[in-house]
Amino acid sequence: MKTFPFASLFLLLLSICSSAQSFGHSLLPLFSLDPSYVNVNHGSYGSASKYVQEKLREYQMKAELNPDRWYRIDVQLEMNKLREKLSAYVNCDPDDLVIVDNASAGINSILKSLKFRSNETILYYNVAYGMVKLTLQYVSTEIFTQEQIVQIDLDHQTIQNTELLLKTTQDAISKIANVKLIVFDHISSLPSVRFDVETMIKYFRGKGILTLVDGAHALGGIELDLKKLDPDFYVTNTHKWLYTQRSSCLVYVRKDLQKLIHPIITSFGYLQSFQSEFFWLGTRDYSAYLTISDAIDFRRTIANESEIFAYNHQLAIQTGTLLARLWNSSTLTTDERYISTMNNIELPAFINTTEKMNDLYQKLINEHNIFLPMIEFDKKFYCRISAQIYMELSDYEKVGHIVLNAVSTMKFQRKITNMN
Repeated sequence: MKTFPFASLFLLLLSICSSAQSFGHSLLPLFSLDPSYVNVNHGSYGSASKYVQEKLREYQMKAELNPDRWYRIDVQLEMNKLREKLSAYVNCDPDDLVIVDNASAGINSILKSLKFRSNETILYYNVAYGMVKLTLQYVSTEIFTQEQIVQIDLDHQTIQNTELLLKTTQDAISKIANVKLIVFDHISSLPSVRFDVETMIKYFRGKGILTLVDGAHALGGIELDLKKLDPDFYVTNTHKWLYTQRSSCLVYVRKDLQKLIHPIITSFGYLQSFQSEFFWLGTRDYSAYLTISDAIDFRRTIANESEIFAYNHQLAIQTGTLLARLWNSSTLTTDERYISTMNNIELPAFINTTEKMNDLYQKLINEHNIFLPMIEFDKKFYCRISAQIYMELSDYEKVGHIVLNAVSTMKFQRKITNMN
């Protein structure tokens, strides 16, 4: 991969951002993506800009020049400055957030810290991320009991109707005693749906139920105002949509609950303060964390936040319409309020079994260098696309035709097999 000195990167950034087209392929030179790779799955792992990658190396070199000074003095000062900047970006008190490696670390720290009585219950939805479900499974066997962890099933209607979702939830709550905590997504992964978490948080607080929001896909993808949302616990990755170096994650804990929450690793900050406990968890490379500040700076050179959010949101909607028309299918979500930077499109009709879906997945990744997340949901088969500032509608049209060609080949192969 070709590397650029910082000055060259800065000049390249200025020249691109001053051009007539602010978004789309003109921004690709700012990232390190393989030109042969059409990244319709940005949401899984994100992509750091070249500018952020250069800043990463600067932090790493500072640590190498004087490890003692870096770890004993400088990195703590840098992390304090970062929390100030990040807290302003998400609108919360700097002391109410800490940085961990990823959403998995954040969710695990919270769920494994909370202590419940034997008659108290945790609720979650069937669209929860796999890691969340497995962590709940762990706490149900190692810490609580299986009866204390209850799943609520949502379908294609309840995921895009907050009133109906809350009614379904209330029906479950009415049959369960002492619901203490509910875990839900801000933007679910597969299928990808943006939930009205502000309404949901207010509803559950009115019932005395703590809220743990998995916002892994939120930061950098949509506007995030934690004071306005006022969750009890909130976790969001920075590397998915903010363009930071992998990996880092913001964990927000309401002030009066911070004494309950501890990191998975116990180290020298134990029993000191919320910040102290999560800051020093042993010797590690803090560089990825520190690039959060640089990623925010990078975004400001591209456009203002509302313009970035709007471009990705509209591109996700347009892509859903395009692919649904091309495949003679439909999108899962019909109300734009429940679409963020990702969209779910029903796959061509031939893909009607898990086996066929997996065959298509293998064909795309092995023969076309395309990763297309797919899922069966509510008895239909969908793919998920991610919209991003360096993408254009033509990218998704190209992938759409590749999928059609792959499916037609699969049909032909199955006919030959049947004849034999």
